[in-house]
Amino acid sequence: MTKKNMQSIVTALTPMAGTLPTQRPQPVQDVPKPAPTPADEPLVQFSFSLRKSQRKQLARLASDEDVPMRAFILEALREKGLDVTEDDLRDLRKEKG
Repeated sequence: MTKKNMQSIVTALTPMAGTLPTQRPQPVQDVPKPAPTPADEPLVQFSFSLRKSQRKQLARLASDEDVPMRAFILEALREKGLDVTEDDLRDLRKEKG
């Protein structure tokens, strides 16, 4: 088939192609991505300094509540408005064993 013949076929079929549903694709709606859950979010290390007496007091307060210091601190931060889930309060040491 020559280039000239191909051009005439394209010219002849173009009007008909415009009526076909495949030539008028519907816009694809954006599917919202699901919000990441806390379980999907990686943990990052964070540290700060306390006086030695404060560290002992923190350990004692957490022990009195029978929770790890991490959970004790997260509970206090939740009371101040930090978004903390029950999963965040799990004792991670028990999962390592």
